[in-house]
Amino acid sequence: MVTKPVIAIDVDDVLAQHAESFIEYSNQKWGTSLTLDDYDEHWAKVWQVDIAEALRRRDEFVSSKVHDNFIAHTDSDTALKSLAERFELRIVTSRLLSMKEGTLEWIKQTYPGVFSEDHIHFAGIWDKLESNSHAMTKTDVLKQIGASYLIDDQLKHCYAASEAGVQAILFGNYGWNQVSDLPKDITRCRDWAAILEYFHDK
Repeated sequence: MVTKPVIAIDVDDVLAQHAESFIEYSNQKWGTSLTLDDYDEHWAKVWQVDIAEALRRRDEFVSSKVHDNFIAHTDSDTALKSLAERFELRIVTSRLLSMKEGTLEWIKQTYPGVFSEDHIHFAGIWDKLESNSHAMTKTDVLKQIGASYLIDDQLKHCYAASEAGVQAILFGNYGWNQVSDLPKDITRCRDWAAILEYFHDK
């Protein structure tokens, strides 16, 4: 039996329009005047607050269940169904484990039949370490699942994947993932149409 190459795919700002919802919620809830250009994954810096306040706001944002109603990126469903014919698709996310149930339901509703539940992996990067738990980097997960490709919007994950021998696709042309030069094993794709073109001859 021929095994399909594995593509690992991030959720936020790759499958789901996360930053837009984060900005909208922040502006409404805390009276900020943020735009998409202000977004960064380090929320304390975005909000210009200390770590304790950032964690309090993070927990409030997560508890609001805004994530359960994110809008999918344009053409992602069509692209994924096309890729699934030749590749094994898996999700690798840094989302908090407390968001797992809502995330699984969102994926099921948004991309029906595309991802099986056992192909959705939570690295637990942002979770507090407990005595009976652990967190992994995304690259750890990529190695475990034998991924050949990673699609992610964060430069650090793409760099780490590339160093581990995984072909990385830097998704989007966001303010937070700009860089003058990319290594040869990292390719920027602005949208899902570009992703399909990238994989056309793979």
